[in-house]
Amino acid sequence: MKRWSGLGKTALVFLIVGLALPAASIGYGFTLEPRVIVLASNSMSPTYRAGDRVTTYGVDPGDVRRGDVVVFTDEEGAAGKNEKGFDRVIALGGDRIAQCGDQPVQLNGAPLDEPYLEDGEPNGFRCFDVTVPAGEMFVMGDHRANSLDSRARGTFPVDSVLARTEGSTAALATVGFLFLLGLVLLPVSLVLSLIARRRRRTAPPEALAYPAWVLGATPPYGAPQPYGAQPPYGAQPPYGVQPPAPQPAAEQPTAEQPPAPQPPAAAPPAEQLPAEQPVVPQPAAEQPAAEQPPAPASLDKTS
Repeated sequence: MKRWSGLGKTALVFLIVGLALPAASIGYGFTLEPRVIVLASNSMSPTYRAGDRVTTYGVDPGDVRRGDVVVFTDEEGAAGKNEKGFDRVIALGGDRIAQCGDQPVQLNGAPLDEPYLEDGEPNGFRCFDVTVPAGEMFVMGDHRANSLDSRARGTFPVDSVLARTEGSTAALATVGFLFLLGLVLLPVSLVLSLIARRRRRTAPPEALAYPAWVLGATPPYGAPQPYGAQPPYGAQPPYGVQPPAPQPAAEQPTAEQPPAPQPPAAAPPAEQLPAEQPVVPQPAAEQPAAEQPPAPASLDKTS
């Protein structure tokens, strides 16, 4: 398996990032729960007018804050049906809110700064002084003269909030940017991979490399080698070239070694005597017969 070139590695990184960015952005986009609603009234003008398409984002009821423009469920709508309200949160549980006439709204005893009002008029068509119960919210429209809100209908549960308009616009824009960036990286990675493949085809073949732990100190094929040494496994001479005969290794002076200790001499084996042989009597040697004196000459008796 050939190793990846630098350009091939870059193409692989671009491919992985190009696939990961769109997938991650889509997943994160689902967590934002974006919704688009079309307004049917001017109760929130001049901030939002009738016919505007407003993008809202899912929100946990515990994250609702004063000043948020929220979409909430109105179980007792104007027609007695389950409708959806679209107003601004003015006060939450425990807050005291009051207004009388054209005076500014008082929140916990201090005048509330409301630069978003239609023509800058608080338009208090009725006086009220309310302490918001725990878990409830007091909402009003920005066009106070054209809004049927908590001044007439009382507070609404915070748990009825479905979405809000602020706080996630930058996050949604980031999601879109990451998605487009991933789509751009995909063709770039394809082009880089094609260039890397073309370079690999036109590049001269590389010699087969072996790791150092395989080769060790063995010289390459054809170089002078110690007597009896073999070239690396798989190395072959060029076609038509005879492999060189192995050269005898030059004698290397060896360092003097101390004489090895001699083992103790073994004790000589005990001398074994030959077994006793029975004595065989030898015939007596013939003794020379004793010289006999000559016999006396016989006397003839002659007369």
